[in-house]
Amino acid sequence: MLAREAARAHKHDFIGTEHLLLGLLGEPQGLAYEMLIAKTESEQRIRDAIEEAMPSAGEKALRGHIAFRPESKEAIEQARRASADLGHDWVGTEHTLLGLIHTESSPAAQILRTLGFTSDELRETIRTEITKRSAARDKQ
Repeated sequence: MLAREAARAHKHDFIGTEHLLLGLLGEPQGLAYEMLIAKTESEQRIRDAIEEAMPSAGEKALRGHIAFRPESKEAIEQARRASADLGHDWVGTEHTLLGLIHTESSPAAQILRTLGFTSDELRETIRTEITKRSAARDKQ
């Protein structure tokens, strides 16, 4: 939903991986947001990188359905795979972030690499953070 809103705000007639990445920034309670900010130290730095890679705005905002680009569909499928590979039974923002970087030729993957992210580092950070959070919940 946040990716769709980002596409509308930019007057695009598609939902690209860059819109999905903007959507993750709209979820400040999500693990992906925490990881993005921890690495870059600035939400604005991420937004600037996305804006720089984003196509020019369209002429008017669309109403109704906005289609996902093929690479966005692939990123969503990669997110599902990342979740399953980690043994999780949910797809969270952290899995979406992995899906974006695993869709290697996508704008979002290029943005994430420019910001210093690697898929291996993200995967290990996610694994570690989820393990820590689970242990903390178990202690309560």
